[in-house]
Amino acid sequence: MSEVARNSRVLFPANAHFHIPPNLYHILDHRGFSPSIHQVFVLSRLSNYRLLDWLAIFGLVLDDIPRLQATLPARYTTLIDENVYDDQTWVLSFERIARRLPPGSLRPLAEWLRLGPPHRLADKDRRTASSFLYAKIGCHDALAFPDLLPGSIVRIAKHDAPASRELVTGRDGPLYLVEHSTGLTCSRLHAVARNRVVLCPTQLAFAHVELELGKEARIVGIADFEFRPMAVPVSARVPRNLADFWIPAPLEMIARGLRLDDLLRRARRRSGLTFREASAKSALIARALKNEEFFCAAGSLSDYETTAQAPRHIHKMFSLCILYSLSAWEFMNAAGLRQSESGKDAMPDELLERIAPVGFQSHAARAPVASVQEEAALPEFPYFFGGAAAELLKLPHLSIRDIFWIESPRESFHPYLSDAAAIIIDRRKKRVRTIPSSPLWAQPTFVLLGRDGKYVCTSCSADGKMLVMRPFSNGFQRPLRLRTPEQVEVVGRVVGVLRRLSNARPVIR
Repeated sequence: MSEVARNSRVLFPANAHFHIPPNLYHILDHRGFSPSIHQVFVLSRLSNYRLLDWLAIFGLVLDDIPRLQATLPARYTTLIDENVYDDQTWVLSFERIARRLPPGSLRPLAEWLRLGPPHRLADKDRRTASSFLYAKIGCHDALAFPDLLPGSIVRIAKHDAPASRELVTGRDGPLYLVEHSTGLTCSRLHAVARNRVVLCPTQLAFAHVELELGKEARIVGIADFEFRPMAVPVSARVPRNLADFWIPAPLEMIARGLRLDDLLRRARRRSGLTFREASAKSALIARALKNEEFFCAAGSLSDYETTAQAPRHIHKMFSLCILYSLSAWEFMNAAGLRQSESGKDAMPDELLERIAPVGFQSHAARAPVASVQEEAALPEFPYFFGGAAAELLKLPHLSIRDIFWIESPRESFHPYLSDAAAIIIDRRKKRVRTIPSSPLWAQPTFVLLGRDGKYVCTSCSADGKMLVMRPFSNGFQRPLRLRTPEQVEVVGRVVGVLRRLSNARPVIR
């Protein structure tokens, strides 16, 4: 360690932030001490082990950043970091065992796919750049209500910025993710003359504020899929000032090479958070990770926007990335720490306690697996989605047995199920109940299995040992009364829906 300390001073003689203390082993035992991001960077460079592996050694798993961005409550719509940081992570593959499902059918995904041998993410052929972004709908983003509900995760198809005359607008148009001076919002648009648009909510009263594309507003992309948790619904809050006219301010120009203070200031404004709100959300991060060092005081958050130096503690960097929807590499580049100058080798599994799954086979020994995504036309979702979905749905884990695929077209009067691509059920919840004060579309929905082997997704009520299935959610003509368990079995309650946004068509005509 004394040699490491000397080499750190040789590499960066004029910057004490990079200097490793010779007694690092001793001071690591002191409670409350954590190395700075500069010191971790030096350890990575001298050992030639990856920076993200060294961060994991000190308790910062970078792949937790997008997971927490997706699962923590959001007041305003925010982007989710789609990066996959650790490509040495073990994941499961999928192999197709059956052909496409018949039109209008509802079947468990396990009848279509099976789990293949585990492999590392680095072994999978991944595209260098995704054509999608992902956003979490905030509870105050009422412009998309009720088409999108708070807490939903939306996939956004990126595209080049079009002119207003090239947009598909109006109430039948798609939902756009729009950035303006007060943040991000999902809404339909109404086009007016001279490259100007107006945010166009579906059912709520709103102020007619014109935004000039390219100057006062920027169209990020189009929403084409929505993952909607139904287990713990989040109430939508309509802001009081929605109907108040406001004067839009010019957007800040997109620029690379920003200093850290400028990057944090812009990212916080886009997230719509005040210092106090961001501090309160950092307390949720500390609670989720069970470490108080992730908490950021409001005064500290203000100080970070006045200096180009990275925070002294690495935990603060982690929290800032989650709060302001930043990626770790974006943060480090702004702090003057370039990933290309850090270590390149992955740490061995035994040092990180990364255990290879049972059934591991080398990549060369495995038979090639067909691309399920291309052949089955499954929507693309990022790596963080698997862990985030289980947490959002309050499930201990998400199994392939819990996912039911819906092959379109499917007749349904239910506003959620008519465009559903897949549903996720909780097999622990089999008790059928009715909420008298809720409308039909808000009643709990269940997946039932008949004695003929067919699955039905419907809302129903219990009458003794009889189940009364309402035609509202499944499309049949009249209510059905079946005896349980002789005629029908309750498989589980629907806790999540993956919806196709039916009017998400190409922007350019």
